[in-house]
Amino acid sequence: MNERTKTVLAFVIVATVVLAGLAAGSFGTGGDIFPSEDTRIMLYGESHGNREYYELELGLWQECYENGCRDLFMELPYYTAEYLNIWMKMSSDGILDAVFSDLEGTLSGNEYFRQMLCEIKRTCPDTVFYGTDVGHQYDTTGRRYLAFLEENGLADSQYHELAEECVRQGMEFYGESDPTLSGELRERCMISNFISAYSRCGEGRIMGIYGSWHTDPGTPGVMFAGLREHYGDIISSVRLSTLATQRSPYRIGLCLSGLVFLLMLVIPNVLWARGRQPAGYEHISGNENRILLALERAGEAAVSACLLLFRSMGPSVRLLPEGLFIDPRIILWIASFLLMILYECWWIRYFRSERTLEDFYSSFAGFPVAGASLPVTATLILGIYSGNAVMIVSGLILGIGHIGIHLMHRKEVLQTPEEDSGLSAEAPNTDAV
Repeated sequence: MNERTKTVLAFVIVATVVLAGLAAGSFGTGGDIFPSEDTRIMLYGESHGNREYYELELGLWQECYENGCRDLFMELPYYTAEYLNIWMKMSSDGILDAVFSDLEGTLSGNEYFRQMLCEIKRTCPDTVFYGTDVGHQYDTTGRRYLAFLEENGLADSQYHELAEECVRQGMEFYGESDPTLSGELRERCMISNFISAYSRCGEGRIMGIYGSWHTDPGTPGVMFAGLREHYGDIISSVRLSTLATQRSPYRIGLCLSGLVFLLMLVIPNVLWARGRQPAGYEHISGNENRILLALERAGEAAVSACLLLFRSMGPSVRLLPEGLFIDPRIILWIASFLLMILYECWWIRYFRSERTLEDFYSSFAGFPVAGASLPVTATLILGIYSGNAVMIVSGLILGIGHIGIHLMHRKEVLQTPEEDSGLSAEAPNTDAV
């Protein structure tokens, strides 16, 4: 196989991997329906009791609140949500204490959920809670809420009617011994309760927080399926596990894998600069194009900074309550790392060779001028993986300068016999990555 064929094959493989990685990324959130401008019902599916999810939910609600939303639907019984609405207007936490006393031992009875509610009260004081679940804690919270209404002359009100219905649903749900039938009953009640509550709140833009089972677009018979059938395209559903595994491309922080990449770039070049340059390099490097040299230096500095400072350069692997989540685009990160492995292999071959100019500007694994094309290609793929435009632009600048200089040198080497240069290998480093 000749060099040209190897080069074409190498870059076809790279292009195929990049396209596969991008395609995998697009399918990675295939089970989610993200909100659009026309969305009025934004549902988010959680795993109960997870601190990270409550933090995400708080941030999502605060954003919705800033945009004018006031109605927050939750996987709570009607009367529990109404108690929270009363608590929102009070200076003490007596009602909240009673609610969480009743929730003790359940997945919702945890300190993180309580902290989220307190933050909502502090930062989003006009929030109105809507509970659309069946009557959990019907014999504690439910009965106490009914008594509260009766003591305040509201026995004939809609509040009392809705609370009684929720209690009835709870008694029927817990009275059903068949888990399949009780599950189906619960989903039907949650659908009808949601539709009723959404009508009462004026059918504006709302946000809902439920267990991911109830909001799964791919599961027939659950709450989301019934609501989607009823409301059509105005409803969205996103798993919080999806949001938890998404990272900001520009989040600042030390990236350890980026540090590894940088060391893979720097260490061979340091060794090369210390007396392992090819004979004749000083002469050939004396005629470098100043524009390409400036681009190379700028690209080196920018790529180094990106590798160290952007956390998105690292592989996205997270352990969440639902299991281990891996960004499907990680194939791009792996491809970038494998290219850097090839880069190290090229350096090993160079150091073990006679270290001529032809060796230094040689191809490797189908990549022409591999000492430049391999790290630049790896950098660009890493930029695509992270979605970081700064890294992509930095890689392009590095590529124009670094590959451009190498190609010019290679062309000169092919035209000028090395023995005519008459120069030693003890030249200063002006071409390191």
